[in-house]
Amino acid sequence: MVFSNQEIIEFNPWWRDTAWRAQDPHLLALADHPVRLPADFVREVDLSSSGINVLRGPRQVGKSTDLKLLAERALDEGFDNRSVIYLALDLLEDQPMAELARTVRRAKELAGGKPATLLLLDEVTSVEKWQGAVKSLWDSGVLRDDVVVCTGSSAVDLQRGAAERLPGRRGGGKDFLVLPRSFAAFAAAMDSTIPASTRLQVSDLRAAAGRDLLREMRLHLPALDRAMLRYLTFGGLPAAVGEAIDGAAEPSSETKRVLWDSLLKELQRKGASVPATQALLVRVAKALGAETNWSDLAREMNVPLGRRADKGKAPSHHTLKNYIELMASGYFVFTVYFWKRGQNTNDLSKNKKLFLSDPLLYTVALDRAPGLAMDLPALVENAVGLALYRRYEPAERLVESFVSPDHLHIWKTTTGGEIDFVAGPASDLDIVEVKYQNNPGVGRAAAAVKAHPGRPVVMATKTELDFRENYSLVPASLLLWALG
Repeated sequence: MVFSNQEIIEFNPWWRDTAWRAQDPHLLALADHPVRLPADFVREVDLSSSGINVLRGPRQVGKSTDLKLLAERALDEGFDNRSVIYLALDLLEDQPMAELARTVRRAKELAGGKPATLLLLDEVTSVEKWQGAVKSLWDSGVLRDDVVVCTGSSAVDLQRGAAERLPGRRGGGKDFLVLPRSFAAFAAAMDSTIPASTRLQVSDLRAAAGRDLLREMRLHLPALDRAMLRYLTFGGLPAAVGEAIDGAAEPSSETKRVLWDSLLKELQRKGASVPATQALLVRVAKALGAETNWSDLAREMNVPLGRRADKGKAPSHHTLKNYIELMASGYFVFTVYFWKRGQNTNDLSKNKKLFLSDPLLYTVALDRAPGLAMDLPALVENAVGLALYRRYEPAERLVESFVSPDHLHIWKTTTGGEIDFVAGPASDLDIVEVKYQNNPGVGRAAAAVKAHPGRPVVMATKTELDFRENYSLVPASLLLWALG
C-alpha cells in the first residue's frame, strides 16, 4: 500500500478544521469512556526539544489515543496546526522501509514544509527495518529540528543490538512504555472513595509510616477486595476497564476478541497457527505460579509450532522458547527466573515462572480451554508479580525487560524451599511471599526471614493485616494498592 495525498490529509484533520476534536474517532471513544486515563507520557514528552521519542506498549492499550492527546496538547500550547503531523503506519505493514521515508517526506511537504514539526508515527514498528528509514531522514536533516514520536506494539527490534536504537540520532528523545492500567488505577476508577496509591516499596511498608498508612487503609479494604476480584477478570486495558466500571458481569466478547486477535497477529507473523497460538496461551495460563523450564513446557505441548513443524510432533524447547520470548516482546507475558541458590551473583537458573502481563489474557484463555478453571490464588500471585515488576524494574529497562527482568526474581532456599519474589538489586532485596488463602500460616514468611536476615519481608494474605517483628502480613488487595 502507498498512501495518497488525500489519505495523508485525512489523517490530519486539524490542518483544515479547528473543530477536529469533535470528529476524531480516538477522542470520541475517549469521551465515551467512564474515566479518562491518559498515559503519563502525554504530559512528559518534551515538546520544546527536538529528538526521536519511542512509545511502546501492547496493542489496544491506548497508544493511538495518547498520540491524539499529544497532538491536542501541542495545538493548545501554540503549535501551528500544520506543524503537527500524524500517520497511521500499520497500514504500511510489509512495505519496504523506503516507502516509510517517502510517506514522511510527502506528509511534510503537504503540511507546508514547516522547519519544526511534531511528527507522530503510529505503529511505525510494523514496518520492517523502520529504524533505517528514520535514521536516513535524521541524517539527511529532514527530521533534525522535529519532535518525533514513534509508537510500536513490540520490542523485538530492541533484541537485535545497539544498531537498532538509533545511536547518536535520538537528540532529546526518550523511551516510554504504556501498559494496561495497574490495579491501583483500576480500583480508583471503580470506586472514587479509594485514595490514589502512594506507590511504596516493600521496605516502606515495613517502616512506621508505612504501617500507619496500611492501618488507615483498612477502612477501604472491602472496596479494594471487590475491586481486585473485578480486576482479576477484566484486567487493565481501557476498553475492559470501561466495561467493569459500567457494571458488566464479565468482559464483552468484542473486548476479549480484540485482545486475542492482537496476540494471534503477533505470533502469526512468525509462523504460528491459530491452534498453536491458542495452545501457547493456555499453556502459560496453566503454568501460572508453577516452576518450569523450556524443556518441560515443550514436552507438554501437543500442538506443533511454526510453518515447517511436523504434524503431531511437540515443538523443540528452542522453538517454544522463541515463541514465548516473542510473546514477552509483545508485552503479553513476562518471565521471572530463579536465582541460583547460594550464589551472590546474578547468575540465573534454567527454571522460571511465566506470568501474564494483564489478567484479561487469563479470561481469554478460559474461553479457549474448557478444562481450564479459574485459579484465584495463582491469579493473585500473578497480579503481585506484575505489580512488583512495574514497581521495581528500572524505568530505562521496562521497555525491553519482559523477557527477563533485572530486578525481579524467584529464590530457592538452601533446603529446597521457594520464596515467591525477591525484588530489587542483589545487595538490597525486598521479599514478598504470596499466600492467598484462609489461615495461611506464617512458616513461609519465617523461612524468608531466615534466608534473608535483616531484609524487609511481606506476606500477601487473603484478609490478615498483622505487623510482626521480622515480617508483615498484608491483604493482597491492600499490597497491590500500596505498590501502585
